[in-house]
Amino acid sequence: MTKEVNVLLKSERRSDDVIALRPRETVCQHGVGAATDQELLQIILRTGTAKCSTSELASLLLHHFGNLAFLSRAGLTELTQFSGIGPTKAVELQAAFELGRRSLRQMQLRQGVVVSSRLLGQQMVKKFRGCQQEQLVVVYLDTKNQVIQERIVFTGGLNSSVAHPREIYHYAVLLSAARLICLHNHPSGQLTPSSHDLAFSKRLVQCGELMGIDCLDHLIIGHDNYLSLREENLL
Repeated sequence: MTKEVNVLLKSERRSDDVIALRPRETVCQHGVGAATDQELLQIILRTGTAKCSTSELASLLLHHFGNLAFLSRAGLTELTQFSGIGPTKAVELQAAFELGRRSLRQMQLRQGVVVSSRLLGQQMVKKFRGCQQEQLVVVYLDTKNQVIQERIVFTGGLNSSVAHPREIYHYAVLLSAARLICLHNHPSGQLTPSSHDLAFSKRLVQCGELMGIDCLDHLIIGHDNYLSLREENLL
């Protein structure tokens, strides 16, 4: 390779580095809210390839998926089909979008009080949509029904060998919670409570009565709807 070609390639790489830094400069000077979708993607992607700069790669992704909402749902296989996106960069993209989703959910929960099982159930239907593993979540509340914390307590079916109320109330005591709402999803989409669901719920209420911490409800979350054991007089 000639000296002239070497100089040209180094110059091109420096030029691409300058382009990659511009979004960061925008954020530093004007705040992250001033950056465009493409610039935010460039910051996450960090580097392009010899044939495709970071700016071009970010533009290509947005053009292919249409917008950030569709891009945020892309799987690893779909992302790694693009030149310049390997498994590591694909995981980083997914992690960034997941952080955004989680922060939004937490902000929404803390904007007010839990006023009804219906509103909480509708919110959790959206949260668990697409989840293929059963999870038990507890929403811990203060005396005014303000959310203290939303916590995944168990992963797996609610049988006696896995789930036990003591773990749930352990966190309730640590958080100084006055009330709680328990909920878990059924990946099958079926809302009918199992015998384990009913037995677990009854033990949960009984333990709460002994400890002076109210178990307000137990929700079962399906694909498009939810079931409240309290509303069905099963709690």
